[in-house]
Amino acid sequence: MIPYFTQPKWELGPFTIHAFGVLVAIGILLGTHLADRRSVKMGLDPNVTARMVIWVVLGGFIGAHLVESLFYSPRQTWQDPIRLLKIWQGISSFGGFLGAIVGALWFIKRERMGVERWHYLDAITWAFPFAWFFGRCGCSVAHDHKGIASDFFLAVKFPPSMGGTRLDLGIIEALLTLLWIASSLLLGRKSRAPGYISGVLATVYAPIRFGLDFLRTDDRRYMGLTPGQYAAIGLFLFGLWIIYHSRSLAEHALVPGASSGPEERSDSKTGGSEPQRSHGKHAGRQKARSKSGKGKRRH
Repeated sequence: MIPYFTQPKWELGPFTIHAFGVLVAIGILLGTHLADRRSVKMGLDPNVTARMVIWVVLGGFIGAHLVESLFYSPRQTWQDPIRLLKIWQGISSFGGFLGAIVGALWFIKRERMGVERWHYLDAITWAFPFAWFFGRCGCSVAHDHKGIASDFFLAVKFPPSMGGTRLDLGIIEALLTLLWIASSLLLGRKSRAPGYISGVLATVYAPIRFGLDFLRTDDRRYMGLTPGQYAAIGLFLFGLWIIYHSRSLAEHALVPGASSGPEERSDSKTGGSEPQRSHGKHAGRQKARSKSGKGKRRH
């Protein structure tokens, strides 16, 4: 079994830096770097990816706090509504997912992106499991997710005042995230239809989280399920929807600056295609005339 330990922290003048925050910061930096590299490999504009990541991260933190406050700690929030503005007090992972999606949608609308938005989302989603691993490592050192009492060899020997030996689901999920990373690496070995990577990774994670939440002891439950489990069901269905529509998206997946000629790489098995590098800001709205002037192709 794993001995209990307190979360490391460092005092820097009036500030206290916790290990959780350090690990989350490492995850964000690593994820951003990998999304940038993936964008280059896919022929995308890494500057567009970087700007989208900013909105995804900001939306993620805001959504994480709002969902935690409203669904996991409603009583405390009702007693102290100002708590909603204190985004450093309590976060929810699925709230982070929802906020990240809202942030991405805002960026897409603001930039008036077309179908190529799915390629940028795939680049970021592909990198996300690597960042998530460090985030869950942060949860494990902070012991944020105590589970049921257990004599499993990965259980943590919490002191009696904290319930005794029991599972630490931060550790369990961090280890299971390695499977998520393996799925991402496997998907990234060849070109895929736009949205396909995002859809598959969503369907891989959702069952993992749904099952693990049965082992949690502190989470509020609604009709027997945690908010995270309801969100996991929604995420799984959303992932299936994306996968189903990915083939039709592939037919309109050209990024402006790319041609529909033989230089576009396709994957006949998955309906996938890798776009050529786009340098345009409003890629989805541009039109290109063929040299023969016979018509227009909508990108």
